[in-house]
Amino acid sequence: MGQAFYVAGTGTDVGKTFFSCLFMAKYAETYGFRYWKPIQTGTVSAGDTEWVQKTTSLSDSFFLKPVYEFQTPASPHYASKQEGKILDPKFLLAALTKERKNNTLVEGAGGVFVPWTDDYLTIRGIGESNLPVVVIGSTELGTINHTLLTLDALTSRFVAVLGFYLVGPENSLQTDNADTIQRLGGAPCLGVTNFPEQKLSPSEFISFANQEFDTNRNVIDTLLNPDDEI
Repeated sequence: MGQAFYVAGTGTDVGKTFFSCLFMAKYAETYGFRYWKPIQTGTVSAGDTEWVQKTTSLSDSFFLKPVYEFQTPASPHYASKQEGKILDPKFLLAALTKERKNNTLVEGAGGVFVPWTDDYLTIRGIGESNLPVVVIGSTELGTINHTLLTLDALTSRFVAVLGFYLVGPENSLQTDNADTIQRLGGAPCLGVTNFPEQKLSPSEFISFANQEFDTNRNVIDTLLNPDDEI
């Protein structure tokens, strides 16, 4: 039996897609994980699915197509109205439910309080999907506040949080950031990975992911053995 999980960020552009690239590059072929971004906004040139595929050089079989795609770079509730389309949370939840027992990385759109519709928030969809969550935060200043708020919002709604993972530029604060969030947030730190210092080719990125991502196997072992503690 597989295990789908939801990748939630503490905000927009915090590093969810970078985390997803790392995870897919390291584990997709070995464990049969697929990448799925059900709601994609801002697809004027290319969406995150295309970016992850280009970065990892994985074949089409490792990717699911978005349920909803909008060109407008905005919250789904706004983008759908701008383009005259209807986003139906029930339809989306049905699709998520079908995928729940497959090995699938589900990347969210923005932070957990981003509205899918005028009266339906992402965090409600996460809870109703019954998917466990990995929260992605930044390594930088401000991440303690943003990550603790996100963790509190999820856990107070009884959403299963597997832990948090920090990504971003290397800096002097990141170790204390991770330790403080773990101590105060009630969720384990699954790891920290810094951005590469230069742009990498797909083969270089795969090597980078194998060396720098999930070095203690906290992420993959938690997914494969969800009842075990780190």
